[in-house]
Amino acid sequence: MIALLVITDGRTDCITRTVASASEQLEGHITERWMYDDSGDLEHRVWLMHRFPQWQVFYHPDGRQGFGGAIRAAWERLREESTAEYIFHLEDDFTFNRPVPLDDMIEILDEEPRLAQVALRRQAWNSAEKAAGGVIETNPDAYTQRSGHDVSYLEHDLFFTTNPSLYSRRLIEQHDWPISQQSEGVFTATLRAASRTFAYLGERTEPPWVHHIGDQRTGTGY
Repeated sequence: MIALLVITDGRTDCITRTVASASEQLEGHITERWMYDDSGDLEHRVWLMHRFPQWQVFYHPDGRQGFGGAIRAAWERLREESTAEYIFHLEDDFTFNRPVPLDDMIEILDEEPRLAQVALRRQAWNSAEKAAGGVIETNPDAYTQRSGHDVSYLEHDLFFTTNPSLYSRRLIEQHDWPISQQSEGVFTATLRAASRTFAYLGERTEPPWVHHIGDQRTGTGY
């Protein structure tokens, strides 16, 4: 039912911690495990295959594609070969602070089709977030607490994030990831034009679900 998609670009220390944490904390019907390697390094790819034998490791034949290109290539492969109804998107530099109820996230998407994704909040990272006290604290009025379901979430229309999140297969069937600089912002604009919104799982006062461990990005084309 759920395809776990990890995108990695050569950081062996990060990917090892991320996969271990995901295996321990993600709770739900994960039926497929895909790992897109954007390192462009054959030796690293062989290492990934041996280190994570339960994962389908794949890559672009033309080598490194960069941030946006990697997502685009990964989505193309999943459209062709995955049979999962949902995708849990995970970059290689996150760990999980507590168990993540993937089935609850599916319930939110099923009941609110306008939502493009349900994401997990990370700790404050940039200077603005640290000054405000967190991600949503930088613009608290932009987030609406929804609690009319078995699961609470914060709805907003600010951005689509490539931080850990769940989205449906329909999303990648309806949209290609943009080929452009600042592709995340371009994709957000496309979804907003289609009246789609976004959500963070949980209550406003909850602590972060995930921890960003990547001090430096090694990829390109963000």
